[in-house]
Amino acid sequence: MNATLTIALLASLLVICSYSGSASYLHEQCGLMRDDLSKSLGPWTALLHEDGSIFCAGTLITDVFILTAASCIRPSAVKVRLGEFGRFPDELAEDHLVHFSLRYRLFNNDSLANNIGLLKLTKRVQIKAYIMPVCIIINPQQKVSTSRFFGNAWKQDSNVSLTKEFGPILIQSKPQMCINLDLYTQFCAGHPGNLRSCDGLAGSPLIQTSRYLSKTRNVQFGIATVNDMGCKESQGYTDVLKFYWWIQDVVSVFNHYSTNQSYVVDDYINEDF
Repeated sequence: MNATLTIALLASLLVICSYSGSASYLHEQCGLMRDDLSKSLGPWTALLHEDGSIFCAGTLITDVFILTAASCIRPSAVKVRLGEFGRFPDELAEDHLVHFSLRYRLFNNDSLANNIGLLKLTKRVQIKAYIMPVCIIINPQQKVSTSRFFGNAWKQDSNVSLTKEFGPILIQSKPQMCINLDLYTQFCAGHPGNLRSCDGLAGSPLIQTSRYLSKTRNVQFGIATVNDMGCKESQGYTDVLKFYWWIQDVVSVFNHYSTNQSYVVDDYINEDF
């Protein structure tokens, strides 16, 4: 059963970035892709599955945390597949067990507002070229530079299976195309052309590229909130920038914390639990 944590994080945790290693991103070694596999999904792509059946996606954001939608969190035993994409034939994908989950307290299952959560893995991931965290902005001064993103989708004739192809699609902001959005925590986006982005996975990221320290980095700005869109051309995405403080605080507090419980996590965290 989920326990509710009341959060009052020490002020020092808001400014100390010793874990992130970067003044701009949550994890210093993030957002890099192999040039010759740039048309594949990023090495941060996480597939959430039970007995080989995929039900959601997510992204590796540190060496032990997966960012996903709160609606993807399940009480049952879930495995996270990493390294499925952007690898060479002699490289192996990895399945990791989930230690516990953390869901944002104000998540609304009806409106899908505040649809964000974190999974902590049972062991730390060895970061490599095909298993790499995506960049998460922790500097609120950084803004979205364009209305175009890269999202994820199944091919139209694919079934949900670990062996089927899951690939990138171009997504653009469509502010007028969605109804009943929570405008503070969500934004509307969809495919800019005739193709329909109806076969995606909840928890999938919206990614943009940016230059940082002379390297091209891939930064996550959105989280898909639904699986079955009914072949609509747009959907609401959780705005990751609105939760940068929550992500940073939760990762800081739970990075070295071990428990067998899952939590509903408030806006402020107290280490004395």
